Amino acid sequence: MKESGEMYLETIYRLSETGRLPVKSVDVAKRLAISRPSVNRAVNTLKNDGYIIQQNYGDIMITEKGLAAAERIFFKHRLITQFLICSLSLSPAQAEEDACRIEHVVSDVAVDSMIAYLQAHGVPLP
Repeated sequence: MKESGEMYLETIYRLSETGRLPVKSVDVAKRLAISRPSVNRAVNTLKNDGYIIQQNYGDIMITEKGLAAAERIFFKHRLITQFLICSLSLSPAQAEEDACRIEHVVSDVAVDSMIAYLQAHGVPLP
């Protein structure tokens, strides 16, 4: 999945209270501060790839495949945020902002290293 798709899927996941409730395209557009046509294009791609379903009345629901992907993305987001706060002493706001960018490009090797670092320092994983 491309970075933009991950961003949309994570946003839907977070808006849906961890995949349980339907979300509307307008909610995604507001959260990301982008146009509804941009959201509609992304939703169609996520739907075609089997990550979400969209009902005729506009509600977006995450599929099992989408839920697994969204949970991985959101775990990385929280992990990176925690790592930046604990290892670099970034403010929570700065760490959150940076994690939002990093989560889409970080390697699995780096993620595993962050996990090991946090565990070695007695920091609970998110």
